[in-house]
Amino acid sequence: MRAHSRVAFCLVLLGLTLTSLAAQSVELDKRVRYKWKDEQGNLHFEDSIAPEAARLGYDVVNPQGLVVKHVERAKSPEELAAAKLESDRVADEKRKAEDKQRSEIQMLAAYPSEDDLRRALLAQIEIITQNIQATELGIQSQEKSLAERLTHAADQERNGKPVPANVQQQIATLKKGLTDQKAFLERRTADRDAMQRQLENDVAHYRQLKRRLESERTNESSASH
Repeated sequence: MRAHSRVAFCLVLLGLTLTSLAAQSVELDKRVRYKWKDEQGNLHFEDSIAPEAARLGYDVVNPQGLVVKHVERAKSPEELAAAKLESDRVADEKRKAEDKQRSEIQMLAAYPSEDDLRRALLAQIEIITQNIQATELGIQSQEKSLAERLTHAADQERNGKPVPANVQQQIATLKKGLTDQKAFLERRTADRDAMQRQLENDVAHYRQLKRRLESERTNESSASH
């Protein structure tokens, strides 16, 4: 019995030893190292991250020497600023693309046909045209009033009489009003011209969207069959 006990004891001890060695092996397998190059190009392997490695960038490698993670070098303030600008640019382009897509979806939803779109745009142009016509009539009326005041003032001066202060004020007011109205007329005329050009651009874009939508539907139909 004692011999059997000693054998059993040795077997248990051997099992505990093997378990301990296996656990140590697992712990070693979990250890990683850090690989990096200094400014002279020399390669380093270390158990901890050196300050220079953090500044220059490094690789995390497993016990088999395989890279499991790469950490970029620390960027300078100038590089960080440039990266921020690039990030903002990309975000702005993404936002514009999303806005354009929403606008296209809204256009197709609001105008089932090209004629619907054209009528809506022509209605906006007509509103501006009416505004222009009303401004032109206002200018004609003010020019007539100004001519009357100027004639009255000229008659006063020919008769050797001073031009009344109220007439002078009316003349000044009419001149300023005419200047403002003509500037407004010029702006509205430019707006109408721009809208007329935009109409053709919008109609062409609408046709393109319709063709693309029809093509997508055709492709989906083909794929489903």
